[in-house]
Amino acid sequence: MKTLIETQLGNEIGINIHSAHRIESATLLAAEEDYFSVKTGDEENVFHVPYVNIVKVIENPDGVTVSGFFKSHKTHPFVIKIGHVVEYVPT
Repeated sequence: MKTLIETQLGNEIGINIHSAHRIESATLLAAEEDYFSVKTGDEENVFHVPYVNIVKVIENPDGVTVSGFFKSHKTHPFVIKIGHVVEYVPT
């Protein structure tokens, strides 16, 4: 997985980083041995995601059209879908 993701270093990719159901743009910053790192354009946080969290990687030079719950407002040539853990917080 690292070898595949390394091909996109420095590029804008699509990823569902904040929500399981929304693909957004992010810059791929690093592809390390156990994780990759991305940063979205509208915040300063860097997200480090373990490869084991990847559900699917989709590649298409003409742009990936994402449908269903993962509907995107923009196409990306490289999309990573990650699994999200539901967190329950007491109210």
